[in-house]
Amino acid sequence: MRRRTWMRGLTLAALAPAGAGLLGTRPALARTAPAPAADLHGIDVATTQAGIDFALARDQGQQFAIVKAGGCQLAEGPYTSPYYTEQVAGARAAGLRVGHYWLSGDFATPATAADYFVDHLHDYRPGDVLALDVEVLDDSTRLWSDGQVAGWFWRVRERVGPFVPWFYIGAADLRAGNWPQTIAGGAHLWVASWGPNDGNRHGDPELGGKYPDWAAHQYTSVGSTGGAPAVDLSLARAGAFDVVEDGGPPPDDRLPKTATETTGVPDPDLWRRAQKWLSIEAGYTGPIDGVPGPNTYAALQRILRDRWGYSGPVDGVPGPNTWAAVQRLAAAHGYTGPVDGEMGPNSWRGFARFLNQDDWD
Repeated sequence: MRRRTWMRGLTLAALAPAGAGLLGTRPALARTAPAPAADLHGIDVATTQAGIDFALARDQGQQFAIVKAGGCQLAEGPYTSPYYTEQVAGARAAGLRVGHYWLSGDFATPATAADYFVDHLHDYRPGDVLALDVEVLDDSTRLWSDGQVAGWFWRVRERVGPFVPWFYIGAADLRAGNWPQTIAGGAHLWVASWGPNDGNRHGDPELGGKYPDWAAHQYTSVGSTGGAPAVDLSLARAGAFDVVEDGGPPPDDRLPKTATETTGVPDPDLWRRAQKWLSIEAGYTGPIDGVPGPNTYAALQRILRDRWGYSGPVDGVPGPNTWAAVQRLAAAHGYTGPVDGEMGPNSWRGFARFLNQDDWD
């Protein structure tokens, strides 16, 4: 989907449409649009296609539009795309099938991102595509893992019920990973493979055996339609629009809560949850095994330096300065003792309360 840097000068509050939430009862699946009998051609749009004429795009052969709803790839935090509501309305008015996509990134957990996405959906209707775009853009530094991708889809399903899930990723990134949990959840693969990227489709994408099959193929980023240049064009197979009733088991990297919140004694579950938190927010790449070592502590020091006033070296050797910063974190979660770098039961309880948030499941 190329670089989707949006207008940083706008405030996040200004971008979120009032009253656009999807809280309340689930929509009735009886209104789901029937699946097409043949392949469909379509586009995805964001800020750079602000002025696209959807009726003209329809007349030029486009049959669906996947609209950027927002993302969490910017350091400012999750946001709503500035032309989201306008583009959904335009695509809907033109009679196109409609989808909504979210751009993954470093600055929200999958659960938080999914909740923000669902809360800000505009005119969502059963049969609409709900897509997750997994790539590294803007301020973000890493792809979401299989467990994170599956967790996002799982949380969206918890909020809206059965839906049409699309998993967008570049072919090279797809081949570099493994996606068993995402596959088990039934997400339809929307894969980007452009070849010469000359506006034409040059055969099927190469998946490298990493996904059972593709449902949609984004084959160029320089299409011209609807009066807008440089539009992403995709071919979608008929089954791409099937509602997935069963999202499979919960992602198997969901972790149990730590009893430390009650006991005040650090246990392996506390450190597993800490490692999960650090893998999501601080670049930790080691195992989620509940055994802290230099890599765990170095990641902890990095995030404490950025957010909780740690000023020592990032050396993977925790000392009083490290633990004082942990106590400052814990103070936001019920710890009321001194910030002295001496971790006791109350310090551990506050830290555990932070780690027991659903975001780190």
